[in-house]
Amino acid sequence: MRGIALCTYNRSYNLPKVLENLMKYLPDDCKVVVCDDGSTDDTMEILKPYRSDLLIVAGSNQGVAANKNRALYALQECAFICILEDDLYPTRPGWFELYEDATQATNIHHFCRVQDKEVEETVPEFSTWMKSIGITPVYGPSPRGDFTFITAKVLEKVGAFNPKFKGAGYAHGEWSERVFKAGLIPHPLKWIDLQESRDTLLQIGDTEGGRWLEDQKTIKAQLRRNARVLKSLRKSDYLHHPLNLV
Repeated sequence: MRGIALCTYNRSYNLPKVLENLMKYLPDDCKVVVCDDGSTDDTMEILKPYRSDLLIVAGSNQGVAANKNRALYALQECAFICILEDDLYPTRPGWFELYEDATQATNIHHFCRVQDKEVEETVPEFSTWMKSIGITPVYGPSPRGDFTFITAKVLEKVGAFNPKFKGAGYAHGEWSERVFKAGLIPHPLKWIDLQESRDTLLQIGDTEGGRWLEDQKTIKAQLRRNARVLKSLRKSDYLHHPLNLV
């Protein structure tokens, strides 16, 4: 089974467009879940027409890491899992299958959107091999949290996001570092996306500013706090974090 999660918080204004396109371009045999992190707007009202088509999981506001753990918990029986944030949506069919085929062809179990500044390939033969099977790799210095595609092996070996991260920032990167340590991203540059996906996913925040412009002061404080958490966790050699519903 395939699984798709849409993680949201106080962005009901995005949900109609995101859900319309997501439901339009769903792959076959797919479980869909919307995870709401304690929204105080009319998110639940917007979701009402979709209740027959998807699972809604709601909890108190605990931040990005906890909300993505709700998604992983709800989809843990799936062989392939995609997590989308609430300003990103597919624009054409085949977007999910593109990543599914890539994981099977390359034995890479974690793909993500990468930061805009791409870095030069350091192992050309790897890139050449990927192109020979019709996949063009894109590498970046860090992962973006708005899109993640994984296989079930990530849940088995690495488990959950670390809930010590509160609010926004660093939780996805720390989790992805553990995925790399587990040998599930067999490439030294770690953060990998597919060039072919650039035209299949659209992010509203790319043109409208995203959450950063909505509340810079709060997010800056969260980033500072989570940077300290990351520094502390990097002193530990733990790999797996239990996946619990919160």
